[in-house]
Amino acid sequence: MSAYDIKPIFDGGWLLYEREEQVCMYLVCGRERAALIDAGMGTGDLMAAAAQLTELPILPLITHGHPDHYMGVMNCPFVYLDERDHGLMRYYVELEALEMGVAVPPLPELRPLPETFDLGGRTLRTVDLHGHTQGSVGYLLEEEHILFSGDGLIYNVWMQLEESSSLREYRTVLTALRSLRPRFDRLWTGHGPEALGADHLERVLALLDEVIETPFGRPNPPDEPPGLIADGENCQITYRKERI
Repeated sequence: MSAYDIKPIFDGGWLLYEREEQVCMYLVCGRERAALIDAGMGTGDLMAAAAQLTELPILPLITHGHPDHYMGVMNCPFVYLDERDHGLMRYYVELEALEMGVAVPPLPELRPLPETFDLGGRTLRTVDLHGHTQGSVGYLLEEEHILFSGDGLIYNVWMQLEESSSLREYRTVLTALRSLRPRFDRLWTGHGPEALGADHLERVLALLDEVIETPFGRPNPPDEPPGLIADGENCQITYRKERI
């Protein structure tokens, strides 16, 4: 049985949902090549699953340097990842090896992100979404009016991590994203097998304004990194007061 639930989200595009880890990956095909956006934890053979959907060469694109977004392509010769998260990926690979008492595995070649990926008839544009991590990005597919946002813009944005930016810096990033708003009408995120409407951007910005002005929230569950969860209109932000 496959580790992935696969469903088409447009002609030539699929969601691959890793059930065990509840992580989303996306395959986008052009005429000449395909892009695999994120890679999950590798509980199944992700590249084999993608190869069943296309015979095109596949470019692995990672939205940020957390293990649940790159482990499925650790055996690939290269991946594309924002340079600001190269060190973060190495840190987590080394940490996992230390915890398991094994040698640090070789990493794929970490290629810096170009501004665009030409797939042939379809183009993915790299979009800065740093905040959750310093190198978080999204990929804009204008032909289908989709922003693949990873964890950079999601239902519950985790901003309480050591590698996260301040809420004010993140608000600046999302405010700049407004200029691209006419080019996408939905978000496919890193977690959750359904798309969010593009108006989610404004809901998160409104919640950021509330929290920055008057911090509030309830404690994060004890099995997650400590912080406060602030609830807004169909969105959440998890943060630490000292990082506003």
